[in-house]
Amino acid sequence: MTQPEDGTATAPPAPRRRAAALTGVLGALLLAAVAVLTVLDQAPPAPVPADAPAGEFSADRAHARIERFAVRPHPLGTAEHDRVRDHLVAELEDLGLEPEVHEAWGAAPAELGEIEGLAPVGRVRNIVAVIEGTDPTGQLLLAAHYDSVPSGPGANDDGAGVAAILESARALLRDGEPPRNDVVLLLTDGEEVGLLGAQAFTADHPRGARDGVVLNHEARGSGGTVMMFRATPGAAPLVRAFAGAAPYPVADSTTAALFEFLPNDTDFTAFRAGGLAGMDFAYAGGSAHYHSALDSPEHVDRASLQQMGANTLALTRFLAGEDLAEYTADGGDLVYFNVPPGALLYFPAGWAVPLAAVSLLLTAGALVLARVRKEATAPRLLAGTGAVLVLLVLAGAAGALYWRLLVALRPGFAELPTGTPYAPLWPQAGAVALAVGLAALWYLVLRRVGAHALALGALLVLALLGTAGVLASPGLAPVLVPVPFAALGALAALAVRDPDSPWRRVLWTAGLVPTAVCVLAAAWTSFDSGLETGLYTALPLVVLGLVLGLPLVEAPRARRVRVAAVPVLAAAVSAALVAAGVAANPGGAAQPLPTALAYTLDADTGEAFWAFPRYGGEPRTPEPWAAGYVSGGASADGPVPDPALPGALAGAAEAVPLDPPELEVVSDATAAGERVLRLALASPRGAEGIVLAVEDPDGRVSGFSVEGREVAPVPTPEGLVGVHVYAPPADAPVGVEVRFAAAGGPLAVRLSDVDLSPSELEGLPGYTPPPDGRYVSHSRVSVTTSREL
Repeated sequence: MTQPEDGTATAPPAPRRRAAALTGVLGALLLAAVAVLTVLDQAPPAPVPADAPAGEFSADRAHARIERFAVRPHPLGTAEHDRVRDHLVAELEDLGLEPEVHEAWGAAPAELGEIEGLAPVGRVRNIVAVIEGTDPTGQLLLAAHYDSVPSGPGANDDGAGVAAILESARALLRDGEPPRNDVVLLLTDGEEVGLLGAQAFTADHPRGARDGVVLNHEARGSGGTVMMFRATPGAAPLVRAFAGAAPYPVADSTTAALFEFLPNDTDFTAFRAGGLAGMDFAYAGGSAHYHSALDSPEHVDRASLQQMGANTLALTRFLAGEDLAEYTADGGDLVYFNVPPGALLYFPAGWAVPLAAVSLLLTAGALVLARVRKEATAPRLLAGTGAVLVLLVLAGAAGALYWRLLVALRPGFAELPTGTPYAPLWPQAGAVALAVGLAALWYLVLRRVGAHALALGALLVLALLGTAGVLASPGLAPVLVPVPFAALGALAALAVRDPDSPWRRVLWTAGLVPTAVCVLAAAWTSFDSGLETGLYTALPLVVLGLVLGLPLVEAPRARRVRVAAVPVLAAAVSAALVAAGVAANPGGAAQPLPTALAYTLDADTGEAFWAFPRYGGEPRTPEPWAAGYVSGGASADGPVPDPALPGALAGAAEAVPLDPPELEVVSDATAAGERVLRLALASPRGAEGIVLAVEDPDGRVSGFSVEGREVAPVPTPEGLVGVHVYAPPADAPVGVEVRFAAAGGPLAVRLSDVDLSPSELEGLPGYTPPPDGRYVSHSRVSVTTSREL
């Protein structure tokens, strides 16, 4: 239909109008199918059975290993942790290797940023085994951590990574000929408390000081696509190797650029700081299991394990035969992203700015041609651009309201690790339906602006946002990739003079295929970051993709009531999917929620307290089970003596005879206005850790040293600063040095020894386990004493 500037319209013959409309609908369905196929194309492959040929990676064989060691929580400093280490050493010996247990002291790497309060330092035991190369040009390290959080067995995090390495090593050793390069199997310790093992390896182990390539393995859930989500700077040769050698390569440089803003980290950070080149791999689906009591072998997705292991084995075989000097040198950076079927595309990061220039130029051309063809006036194009910006804001707001609705219906969603329920499919699909309804309602209000003006406004917005992104970080260029194709499609479509020719819809559809791949599919995969945070990405991406496709389904002669049926239907579908999501996530023993409880004994007064900790700096209301221990308790200025429990709710507990930690002043010296105390700390009861906290409201403390590891945390808002020493030796004290300004008088310190395993609560008088539907995710049993030094 022709729509001149005055808004009047001349209807074409009905058959032509119907043919054009049918072509547009088919084009829209095709784009939706491309988006779905793109998501499915990245899904993990079927697991390979245990009776597969010896040279293949088998997820079933790898899973059997997980079942043998990831059966109970095994955090650093526990007896179960020792059992798991011994078991893994024995498995490596069974492969014919000679594993070494590398014992050292590790501290959180400086690259984690400023540490507030208690800096983690620990005695770690990394497991190192080497498949010797025949003519090594370097070393290839396969890394995963074998410690778990106290709350769960760690079958996914990071049992899957450990098992993938062991099974890959088994298959590699069946090749008959040794590799050219050394292949180092590195199972690190203390990752969960601050990347301690990886930092100790790069600082203390001889191989940590050598150049090399590291492939790090992680998990932030129980399944889903295994993604290479970041690489070291200058790793273009490694990315190309991954794209060519791995059978199921999935990666996106946008994720790598955005990961720096997420509140997660991996051993990869320590390896990168230590000078190793490499890539970081993980899956993040099913994140309700992350760091939970249900992170157990039966909740490991074998398809994800297959993808992780098959990629690792193939990439190891390739790199083990290469000249690694090419891969450890700075080879430049790439922009990379996936397209079906199974391809990882890439181009030099230096092309990102020219891509932005071309995108803006082609977009401008499409805007001018639309004006020439009288499909949109300049005021309408300006109005369309502004309206799209408003729509994106509305989409973000709709995501926030949608999350509040879900939490109102199922409050437990807000308590889960990433806000993702155990059965996330229905609420995710409901969010997409909500986005469709929002876009349709928006178009209903603004349809007189014209579909072309609105779509080209969306194209301009995407071009401008993408350009701003690549100027900030070239890795964000995949966001910009659809723009030149969409602009070319618009130019080609508008070049067809007959506005009701089906060819217009065909050409517009062709131009939007990359949008379906890079925008609409990305909207769905963004939910892997967590349902709550994913909503703020998914809804804007969906509405942006829909608006770009408006010329395909434009119906200016349709009655308003017919157009209004679309948002009404979408809202109904969204509501039905929300209801299905609520029904699929009833909670209970199969879908437990986390809770927290601490027991602390003040050795100076003999008083004991139950406490409900405040984590992440925000007070929380305890659920009924925990509230039964702290009902009527105090908060921020309450009596809880443990320095790691500021602001905790507290309740009286029965004191038990627990030996307090010990502190001995080894030396005390003052020079140039600085006082240096050398202390010896011990836990007679053999606790998992020791905390030394200094009351330092004036910032007198300049730093600490624990067994030679330097740390410099900053005080908390409560004025506490210190160290948390993990896994202290049972047969010797821990040496700690404190440096502070001599002026100001004695130093007030609090010393605690701490057990973080929830099992340590069992047997305490008055304690009963949480009911079905709850598990203890954060706990501590501590004994605290105060001193002035």
